[in-house]
Amino acid sequence: MPDRVLILAPRGRDAAIAAELLTRHGIAAHVCADQAALLEQLRGGAGTVLLTEESLVGDIGPLTDWVAQQPAWADIPFVVLANGARAPRTLLATQRLGELGNVVLLERPLHAEAMLGAVRSALKARARQYEVRDAADTLERAVADRTRELEAARDSLEIALDAAGMGSWDIDLVTGEAWRTLRHDEIFGYTEALPDWDVGTFLKHVDPAQRDAVAAAFERAMDTGVLDIECGIVSANGSHRWIVAKGRVRYDAQGTPIRMTGVVSDVTDRKDADAQLAQAQKMDAIGQLTGGVAHDFNNLLTPIVGSLDLVRRRHKDDERTQRMVGGALQAAERAATLTQRLLSFARRQALQPRAVDVGALIDGIVDLIRRSLGPSITVTLEVPRHLSSARVDPNQLELALLNLSINARDAMPGGGTLTLSVADVVVEQRNRLGLKPGSYVRLLASDTGVGMDRATLARATEPFFSTKGVGKGTGLGLSMVHGLAAQSGGTLKLASEPGEGTTVELWLPATDEPAASLDERHAEPVAARHTATVLLVDDEDLVRSATAEMLRDIGYTVVEMGSASQVLAAIRSGIEVDILVSDYLMPAMTGGQLIQELRAAGHRIPTLLVTGYAAAGEDVPADIARLAKPFRQVDLASKVDELLRAASSPPPGLRVVG
Repeated sequence: MPDRVLILAPRGRDAAIAAELLTRHGIAAHVCADQAALLEQLRGGAGTVLLTEESLVGDIGPLTDWVAQQPAWADIPFVVLANGARAPRTLLATQRLGELGNVVLLERPLHAEAMLGAVRSALKARARQYEVRDAADTLERAVADRTRELEAARDSLEIALDAAGMGSWDIDLVTGEAWRTLRHDEIFGYTEALPDWDVGTFLKHVDPAQRDAVAAAFERAMDTGVLDIECGIVSANGSHRWIVAKGRVRYDAQGTPIRMTGVVSDVTDRKDADAQLAQAQKMDAIGQLTGGVAHDFNNLLTPIVGSLDLVRRRHKDDERTQRMVGGALQAAERAATLTQRLLSFARRQALQPRAVDVGALIDGIVDLIRRSLGPSITVTLEVPRHLSSARVDPNQLELALLNLSINARDAMPGGGTLTLSVADVVVEQRNRLGLKPGSYVRLLASDTGVGMDRATLARATEPFFSTKGVGKGTGLGLSMVHGLAAQSGGTLKLASEPGEGTTVELWLPATDEPAASLDERHAEPVAARHTATVLLVDDEDLVRSATAEMLRDIGYTVVEMGSASQVLAAIRSGIEVDILVSDYLMPAMTGGQLIQELRAAGHRIPTLLVTGYAAAGEDVPADIARLAKPFRQVDLASKVDELLRAASSPPPGLRVVG
């Protein structure tokens, strides 16, 4: 207790008399029998110690040790009742009084008031010490709290900066000294913090083409107080990165810049994403244009191919006509292939995706690839036994593999190796390729050819872009593969360096469905004649006329109409037809909307949808048969025959719908 008096007077009745006097005047007192008891009480707190000089006889080392170990705020007062003239003070006694430090010496005999006054003064002095202690404790706690707050704020800032991939820096513009976080130096390619850093070091890393502009930005910041730059850098490991640096300048009283503080962040991923977005938008715009052109070409090719087919059928005995028509058909089919590639790039070709064993497909086509590449190129396969099936159009995948192989051959004029490998890959989260999480089959085509530089690689999938020279390619091979990948729910990735060859990654979604037999694709459709009436609707007169002529030549009765509204009116009026053959893209109402209107009215007519687009729209029921433009008569006959057969003999329990 800070307001009590501890008394140590081992001889006579001095202790009892002093305690009685102090107690009578309202001062708490406690008598200690010896030095050990005094030390025990001191540890519990006291206002002062009243002791007699004779109590200092003997070893008082423990007491003086306690006095020496008091905290900085404490200096407990001792009121010592000296022997006075009765016993002269020895040198040892004087030394011991000095070791106690804060001593008030009262010579005996003394008046009671003198002792009370000395004790009260000692208690007041001790009380002030406790006040200082409390104030110091309060200040210390406040400082500790504030320090913790600052440390927490600093930690939060560092966590936030680190989470944002930012580094912070503070440059003394007078001394040139700089403080940075480790993340700052890591952005510039260093694994450990550099011992020195200044504006010159920063500029040394800036792309030489931008260095002057960045230096000028630092100079302007000295006047404006604001630094805000985005630039390319060459990091310590030689990689090219993009950074953003933002800072503020502080000035002294005279307006002289003295410090610059700020943050720096690596924005390479953002710049890459921006570039990819711009490229995607560019490719989408090209795809829109390409798809529209290809669709119009298909509409032109359909009557050409159909009419040539009819001419050839009707003049079988005219060798000259057959030769001329054959040449024209061959040219038309090449044009049709070209439009299919355009539609593939634009993601509008009519695909027939199914579960495909990619390994088996490669085994079936590898001999053709080897013959196409020639003896100077070695084709190596790396195909595991057990692979997931990929959901893709097998015909288009074969064509894609041939295109990739031909590209590899042209990149290896002196020979080399083409490696085709397949693997199952699980994507855990959306990645830089833009793939959704899920299972994929990844097909790699790697060659040891001349490779491509960055500029060529950036344009490699653009339609009609080719490095092969005039007459050596259409520039649609990679465009077609790119379109197939995107339309199938996968993606295409290219990696290449000059002199290091090229690797093409074709990612396709995996499926748990069992792979269909690849031989089924090559079965020729059987064209059969039926006594049936076909309702044909197409807004393009040339396409409609050619299609109608092909159907009539097969033996069908054909009713031609130019719009969906005409069809609806005819059906409502009671016209009897066996099958509907409809174009998809028509003004006012699409073929898909026409089918929905008919079904809503209860008309279940077998329907064949003819389209030049891959996705005929969400308005087309999934069970509707489709035929891609341009088509041959045999293709049209096969589809119509298939629908009529299904309508005339449906499986038990199954009702045929349009």
